[in-house]
Amino acid sequence: MKTTISNIPLTLHDPESGRCWEIPRKRVTSIYAEVTERWVANVIVPKAIVRELVVPKFLEPVPIEAGYILSLCAIFMKHAAPDWAPLAMGPASRNCALRIACRDTRDGSPAVWVDHRYSDSFLVEALAKLGFPEVHACLKVKMNQQGKGDDSITMETRDEAVALHLRETAQKMGTTDTAFPDAQAFEDYFCEGIRSYGPGTKPGTVTMVDLHKCSDNHFEALPQYRGTLHTPMGEWPVDSLYRTQNGLYEWRYEGDVTL
Repeated sequence: MKTTISNIPLTLHDPESGRCWEIPRKRVTSIYAEVTERWVANVIVPKAIVRELVVPKFLEPVPIEAGYILSLCAIFMKHAAPDWAPLAMGPASRNCALRIACRDTRDGSPAVWVDHRYSDSFLVEALAKLGFPEVHACLKVKMNQQGKGDDSITMETRDEAVALHLRETAQKMGTTDTAFPDAQAFEDYFCEGIRSYGPGTKPGTVTMVDLHKCSDNHFEALPQYRGTLHTPMGEWPVDSLYRTQNGLYEWRYEGDVTL
């Protein structure tokens, strides 16, 4: 049988373990993930910040009573794989992206702007080569969760675009000193948009990815944490932190939009 470029697998080399992975050259349109934890850290920022981040003019950032919310969504995956591969064979990874709730002014529907996606798995470098929106393999995560009241979490990207620092404290945030009165109010706000837009692979375009929640898991507040979120636009104290556990999700690539 004659070998062609299309049936030669992608070969990726893990610089840390030295292991080589071979990945079939099949187009990726959906990613499924078994998620152990999903953390969302919220900060309150000026409108100018979210407007600078949200590229499409047809997306209008949505404020709440407290102001405009910039969220860092961090997802810890036990397994992740394209729809043509067995999910249980997919590797684990930790991932994050900045996220802003928006309204599509063209039809009034809820939407989300998701900025550059980051992962600590080098395997995500294959996604852009297989037709899926790019994920940058430059995330560093440090977690100290001993259950002794002094837990800490640090998430930083090597390009210094995002840095989240969280530490458990004795002082807990209450329902009157955060942007959301309770976890349900946050969940209603955060989960309203299914379609997300993000940076395009070509100039003058943005990508469309729909996030489908395939399990009935809910957020809980983590008021015992304090921290800061750093971005190139500034650094802000974390207003509120929420977590959901043991979920199944699908990220479905729906194409590009020309601006």
